[in-house]
Amino acid sequence: MNVFISGSTGKVGKAWMRLAEASDDLQATALGGSAAYDFATDAGIDAILSSVADDKPGLLVLAAAMTNVDRCEREADRAMRANAEAVSRIAEACSESEVGLIFYSSDYVHDGSGPKSEEDAPAPLNVYGRSKAAAELAIREAGGKYLIVRINVPLARPEDGENFYSFVARNLLADKPVKIVTDQWGNPLDTGRIARWSLEAWQKGERGILHLGGGSYLTRFDAARMIATHLGKDPALVISISTEQLNQIARRPRRGGLLIARQSELFGTAPDLPTILRSL
Repeated sequence: MNVFISGSTGKVGKAWMRLAEASDDLQATALGGSAAYDFATDAGIDAILSSVADDKPGLLVLAAAMTNVDRCEREADRAMRANAEAVSRIAEACSESEVGLIFYSSDYVHDGSGPKSEEDAPAPLNVYGRSKAAAELAIREAGGKYLIVRINVPLARPEDGENFYSFVARNLLADKPVKIVTDQWGNPLDTGRIARWSLEAWQKGERGILHLGGGSYLTRFDAARMIATHLGKDPALVISISTEQLNQIARRPRRGGLLIARQSELFGTAPDLPTILRSL
């Protein structure tokens, strides 16, 4: 299968590229890492549209997005253009060219009264969540072959870019205390499994919306303390803080995370956080 990876230099995109490198049956073409494929510009969108129309890959993976939640709140127009309007145009092009589409969304499409299932209606609290919900709707309306994969707190190798794991690990390994919220919940999963299970779900014929998450539902604070234990560092270096104390611009869902019953049917029991950390 020939797969185009948009966002190939991001956390999930890099996991897809490694997946392709290890496979004899998967050929990946990178669409990312330069302004040429910037979703926030017409030229960047046109470049992806041209790739879809001219090359007609078997599958396009949209792992690129404007993901800084507070920046999305400050630059709402840019966020909606990059995360929703661009995705809408790409989904229409995929439908016209009969190209399959995997799109990565987020538990931030919900309001933090979760965790939520695939059937629960979106109710986002911030611009980032609204942009992702709008993208999901546009993909459904485009009428093509698609799989919307919702994820939360994706954990990646530190060399893959900044993420919750790398932020906590970098500070703890330097014996620096790190302040982590005690009132935001989720069930983190590593990007390696996210990429592999997304592909396998597609190959199994899964379409529509699929939640991927880990088997440990816990606060960011408790997750950080587990990371400390995993690294052999003192969990006391993880300092508790509330969401309000961070004074963030965008509202954050509190009881986030995802219900993963369908994932369990497809792939078995979800790994707990210590297992995920060992895989990193």
